[in-house]
Amino acid sequence: MEWLQQAYAGRCQICLFDPRARYGRRLCHGHHIQWLSRGGEDEIENMILVCPNHHTAVHHADAVFDYGDLGFRFANGLVERLQLNRHLQSAA
Repeated sequence: MEWLQQAYAGRCQICLFDPRARYGRRLCHGHHIQWLSRGGEDEIENMILVCPNHHTAVHHADAVFDYGDLGFRFANGLVERLQLNRHLQSAA
């Protein structure tokens, strides 16, 4: 996960929140796109860096990641696309 922190300067890839600038601390989490508990791999191609709010939303809503548009799809129709991306390739 250190690579993610460095690559994105500690910022959330979805909302661009920068906790290091605001609080002087790294608060963003590495999230496994395909959860480890569901057979996902512990590799950089299966991870993104997200703020605590987005991490909680993705888990609680069980949002699905769409590799076509590089975004999380929520049951209510909302799509949260990655705003920062230096390591994932779109399937589109």
